[in-house]
Amino acid sequence: MTSPANHETKALAVKETWGPRCNVLLFMSSTNDTKLPTVGLPVGEGRDALWGKTREAFRYVWERYQYEVDWILKADDDTYVIVENLRYFLSGFNTLEPLYFGHKFKAIVKNGFFSGGAGYALSKEAIRRFVTIGYHNASLCRKDHGGAEDVEMANCMEKLNVSAMDTRDSQGRGRFFPFGVNFHYFPGEIYADVHWYWNAIYYPPTQGRNCCSDSTISFHYIDQRTMYILDLFFYQIRPFGLVDNRPAIPEPPPDVNLTAPRWFAPPKPTTPTPPTTIPTSTKGTTTLKPNTTTSQTSAPSTKKVVTQKTVDSSSTMVNANATKKN
Repeated sequence: MTSPANHETKALAVKETWGPRCNVLLFMSSTNDTKLPTVGLPVGEGRDALWGKTREAFRYVWERYQYEVDWILKADDDTYVIVENLRYFLSGFNTLEPLYFGHKFKAIVKNGFFSGGAGYALSKEAIRRFVTIGYHNASLCRKDHGGAEDVEMANCMEKLNVSAMDTRDSQGRGRFFPFGVNFHYFPGEIYADVHWYWNAIYYPPTQGRNCCSDSTISFHYIDQRTMYILDLFFYQIRPFGLVDNRPAIPEPPPDVNLTAPRWFAPPKPTTPTPPTTIPTSTKGTTTLKPNTTTSQTSAPSTKKVVTQKTVDSSSTMVNANATKKN
């Protein structure tokens, strides 16, 4: 998915890096560009038109390439994909079954939905159902061009009985990622409401060197220059002597039967509010010196006066809710 403003920048970077490793590479836009080239679809541009572009793109691909390819991957022009790892992962599944794959969120759709930015792959049977059954049926798939693209696709797939599969490796490490590698390697505090992502993900996150599968497939929000740098590190710089010990077909993911419960981030621990120190006022207070005489007459008893201050506990509370990123 691209747009006219990105034909010579982001889309070009895809064309010069990972794109040609696909069997067929198509740039879906709203205008024809013979240089890139692009497919000019009858749609508008912008986030509000992305679902319409996705609908038309899958229809276009199915009508022209259904006999040439086994799987179709939808990605954005700021998504970086390791195509060999995508093929490796999909080799353990049958494209004639109704399946699709990506980075799963648990919100909105009953069976979850896949991040549009991380990219998602549909089996041949999933695409067939989408184009031949769902495309023309508004009760199954939204027919206008509005709505959130990834959510609308998930609603459609669910009604067409297409399974939203677990794409983690056997150790629970992710393969499709909706952000750049920095975010997933150094995620910071993993608590509910610290970041919208922790409230949305379907499976428990991993971090550090364990953040990502050794057969990772995609990262999102990759700018044009980083696209070339990633390609350099993945395909040109090669440590001598490394041996690939992965099995010929990847081991199944932990939730291959789609029975695992949804993961929920723990609440952020609350820091106890320190007690408020109430200053003591000495105004109007009489201070007496100790009685050092042996006189039988006692000095009059003088009480020390302390000014009382009422503290509203609500004024000492701190709103710890972090602003969510939209």
